[in-house]
Amino acid sequence: MVHIYFQDDTEAHKWLQFVSVHPLGAELHSYIQFISEKGIVVTLEERHLVDIHRLLSDVFYTFLIEEKLRDGLEQTIREKFLFEEQEEVDAILDIASSIVEGEMKADSSKEFKEAKAAIAEAIQVVLIEEKSFSFESIAMFRLKEFFEYLEHYAGLAIDEYKLEQDYQSFIATLRDFLNKRQSQLPIIHLVHQESFAFFDESFRKLEKEDFQRMMDRRLLGGYPIYIDSTALAPLISIAPERLYVYTDEAEDGLIQTIRRVFEERTVIRPVQSFRGTHS
Repeated sequence: MVHIYFQDDTEAHKWLQFVSVHPLGAELHSYIQFISEKGIVVTLEERHLVDIHRLLSDVFYTFLIEEKLRDGLEQTIREKFLFEEQEEVDAILDIASSIVEGEMKADSSKEFKEAKAAIAEAIQVVLIEEKSFSFESIAMFRLKEFFEYLEHYAGLAIDEYKLEQDYQSFIATLRDFLNKRQSQLPIIHLVHQESFAFFDESFRKLEKEDFQRMMDRRLLGGYPIYIDSTALAPLISIAPERLYVYTDEAEDGLIQTIRRVFEERTVIRPVQSFRGTHS
């Protein structure tokens, strides 16, 4: 018989939920008993030891990923990187969780494989010696390196978070610049294929001298983030009241930036619709 301790009944019930959805859960549930305020008691029978080992190993690994990983990441973000604002912590946690999820789907992280193996090894010892234990004891003695490695994921998430903050600040600055600028043309048709082509409201193609006349040179320097000079800087300089963007790559990074800067002024259409309009 093995006794598994938890921090409280709520945590024990969460663990039992993972048991219930495991392929062996229905077959072995009669050997697993919940006792309020005392945790879980697992009855061992020789003929079921292999299956019980697999069940417990899998469930504790899932418990680690689903219940303990986010807590560990949050602790790292707060204690190692000294973030305090809950909104910032939550945003970084979401990014870190996405990174971790990607690693797990790609099955490329040796840290997760080692954690799974360490849990399986710890459970094997417990079953052989019939010792009582808790997840915290496994974490302390078997998963120390894994929890230390969470600093790596937290660091990646923080870098991505800071880049996103810089990007949002950049967009806000350009939006403010645009809103203060007098419109040079009421409508621009922007065709995006291998490059960008500009047309006015009469579908006349804008030439180099047109851009030279309307370009605001302040947009070409003085910003910490590079401002694209092929489309973004000319568009903000022209400041059209309405912007029609014809593209078959609506998720392209520059197209998305244009869309965020121009907001409700922007209409996205497929390239074919420009050909139809212009014919």
